[in-house]
Amino acid sequence: MTGGVTRSDRNSEFVTRTAVAIVLGFAFANLLFNAGAVSAGAGYPYTSFLFRPSDRFADFFKLAFSYPGATVHSVAAYWHVDELMAHHWFDVRRFEGTDVNHFHVPPLPTLLGLVSRSLMHWIDPVALFVVFLVGGLAALFATVLRLSPAGRVGAGLATAALLSYPTILFIDRGHFFSLICGAMMIGATLRTLRDSKCDRWSILMFSIVVNIRPNAGIVPLALLLGKRGMSFKEAVALGVTATAIFWTCLWTDHAIYPAYSLDSFLTGLRDYGKVYAAGDIGYPGGSSLYGLLRALFGFGSWMYAPPILVAGLLFAPAVLESRHGRLRASECLFLVLSAYALGSHIFADYHLLIFMIPLLLLAGEKGPQDASWWAILLSSSLVLAPKNFVFVIHGNLAWSWQVVANPLILMLASATVLVSVLRRAGRVPSAGAVPAAA
Repeated sequence: MTGGVTRSDRNSEFVTRTAVAIVLGFAFANLLFNAGAVSAGAGYPYTSFLFRPSDRFADFFKLAFSYPGATVHSVAAYWHVDELMAHHWFDVRRFEGTDVNHFHVPPLPTLLGLVSRSLMHWIDPVALFVVFLVGGLAALFATVLRLSPAGRVGAGLATAALLSYPTILFIDRGHFFSLICGAMMIGATLRTLRDSKCDRWSILMFSIVVNIRPNAGIVPLALLLGKRGMSFKEAVALGVTATAIFWTCLWTDHAIYPAYSLDSFLTGLRDYGKVYAAGDIGYPGGSSLYGLLRALFGFGSWMYAPPILVAGLLFAPAVLESRHGRLRASECLFLVLSAYALGSHIFADYHLLIFMIPLLLLAGEKGPQDASWWAILLSSSLVLAPKNFVFVIHGNLAWSWQVVANPLILMLASATVLVSVLRRAGRVPSAGAVPAAA
């Protein structure tokens, strides 16, 4: 009916209101909890749902400071970060020559780090950070707004993306690579689904994403195998483009910084595995199945297998059911993204921004509000919200029970989606159903 409110419109508004309420509600609750902890005289981690205040913005400044170059521009006094910058410089020098190094960073992010280090000779490092931050947040807001349903829905979802826990955590850590990854993954995936093809811009965005985080390639792979808009020709173009970016950046990095080479990169990956995967640095701030197992049981070599198995158990039906047209786009992408998060041994929480994708898809779908629909809406919103209330502390190591909660939320929601899909296909009887007599 012309001028009326359609079911799709009501769905879009409900998705937006629910996502915003959960994201902002949990953030506000966590802030109140932290304020109460401060009043009670408690220390970190109870006083902040983010990382240690003494290490704020470290991923940006420590990476840039760790590269050689001309003298760094002085930091203006009005920023009031002299102590913070001194801490970052101290850590850079303290870990120089150890297994905690920058050689594990892939060639494209390394090039961005080298460029940032070069610019810091001419520009106040904090001013450079602020410029990058404003530009990155504006790009994220514009991406979500452009690919959302029109009107208040788009503005609401874009606001939810900006105020979500992964975005706030990215700001706190200064991890711009996660923002680039998240925003481009959202843009490329939704453009491909919307247009039923992967055009040159989407191919470029996917290529940049996999050059920052290679295991993110699970998403374009699912779009290809699940017949979700990517053709074999476009997949080949993506592979060629990603390979060209890798080798071009590697050659450029080596020309600028001779110590960085393919050999040093591979050695850096081994160091990263020892320090972050097998060590205690990586899992406390993440949402992977491996992190859940590490938190609950300590380290065991057997823990490397379950995440890969669970990821396969989610990825395979997402592709197969999608090929047969039995999955809504939101269901397919939710399962694939859950496989990506749960199957990555280290999956830092600032990468959770990608769960905006199922929310954006839900907001544009006309499907029924069944168990699968509710599972995707609530779980995607919950993993985008902070839940750092209860901690386990061992010496200098502290982890929040969010490390356990987020993987459990994703696994429970994924199981709900799969059961709903199988039930829809008639392969699982609905509750209370009585088998027909022969």
